[in-house]
Amino acid sequence: MKKLVIYMAVLLAGVGIFSPEASAQDGEAERIYTIIVDRFLNGDDSNDINVTEDMSEALPFGGDFIGIENNLGYIQEMGFDTLMLSPVFDKADDDYLGYNVENYEEIEAAFGGAEAFQSLIDAAHERGMEVVVDMPVTAVDGYETLDDPVLNDIQQSYYDMVDARFIDLTDADNQVRYQAMARTFVDTYDVDGLSMNIVQDGLDASSFMPDGVKTYGIVEDGGLTAEGFDQTTDPAMRSAIVEAFSTTDTEIPDYPTDDSLLLADHWFTERFTINAVEANMFPGKRISQLTAYLYGYPGSIAFQYGTEVAFSGDEVPGIHPQMDLWTDQEVVDYIVSLNEVLSKHPQLYQAERELIKNEDGHYVQRYHTSDVDFILNINDTSVTKNVGIPMEAEDEGKMLSGLLIGDLLRSGDMEGEEFLAVLDREETELYAIIEERGFNNGYLYAGLLIFGGFGIFIWLVARKRKR
Repeated sequence: MKKLVIYMAVLLAGVGIFSPEASAQDGEAERIYTIIVDRFLNGDDSNDINVTEDMSEALPFGGDFIGIENNLGYIQEMGFDTLMLSPVFDKADDDYLGYNVENYEEIEAAFGGAEAFQSLIDAAHERGMEVVVDMPVTAVDGYETLDDPVLNDIQQSYYDMVDARFIDLTDADNQVRYQAMARTFVDTYDVDGLSMNIVQDGLDASSFMPDGVKTYGIVEDGGLTAEGFDQTTDPAMRSAIVEAFSTTDTEIPDYPTDDSLLLADHWFTERFTINAVEANMFPGKRISQLTAYLYGYPGSIAFQYGTEVAFSGDEVPGIHPQMDLWTDQEVVDYIVSLNEVLSKHPQLYQAERELIKNEDGHYVQRYHTSDVDFILNINDTSVTKNVGIPMEAEDEGKMLSGLLIGDLLRSGDMEGEEFLAVLDREETELYAIIEERGFNNGYLYAGLLIFGGFGIFIWLVARKRKR
């Protein structure tokens, strides 16, 4: 009896031998998780300054660096490899966003100060993550100010509350001073990147941002232009993404080819979720579809904290609630599983892309790689959709293996020279085009041995009890 139990345990442990293991490798696309430091989590209430519990007040909630550091695992598990933090500099006590800067040479005490900031950066680096900090353009003593900043309604509402002035970053003296300040900040704390909300037209980041650090230009107004940043956002693209995924049956924008930074919202825009709510759509499904689209992009994306738990709102301070890690777990689980699949196939992000279909919310794209080709099928419509995926010469004798839902399309699922893929409404599938195979004989044999062995085990136990 003892020998039989040992035999079964070894058999169970060896089942995995019959199928090859997939090795996960890091892709090059950056997945950025943007965080309002004060509105994430309060990890140390000893540094609370002017904190309120009234969600309707535009005052600090007590979020700090340690609150973020304690939850890096949560952020990384969803596939984010970069943190983009709101400003971390010494600010006015009644300001929660951090743009009412009082001293660029000090780290905000209410966030934990310099020591906690460095601890967060070190902890992120130990995990292979990078840290980007948003640089304010708030004028302090010594800077020439800008007379006519370009602000959207949400920015205007916020800056009216803090009564801030702006640095003119086309002024040569301002550029020299700002660049030196940013250089010192980056070198002191080993920051990986700097972002900036653009409020002035015609900026050239190379004239005021330090060399050797990644730079991101966040453009909120479609009338503004900026150059010299490594990556910039496109307001028109953001609006198209929001329009497409806040409801169904709406054309999905094709992925850009200029390496734009894709996002659906940022901290000076309305929340993505409010658009879904206003369209009477289920937020969880809308967020899942949005995430699948963003994660299929071979460039960098930004995803605002709390989107995964359906934060809503369209004005300050309602768009910046305190983070809640324990709601809408279903969406978080979906994002985690999506990341697990895509992290095993980094070649997808270096692929040549071919658009197969883009019609009223049905978006199908092929990724050509030197190894395995992939098909991304996003059905963001209100009905079940089918699509013919043209076979290429190298597809002969191959099948489509679904990596997200698990659909399998064999040669029998063909119509002419096309694979016929059928996908339910508001679902996304990623297919790998692989050599066609029959049933997994290894698993069949293992199953027969396991259940056969278990039957023998029960029979022997029954005989023993009978005796």
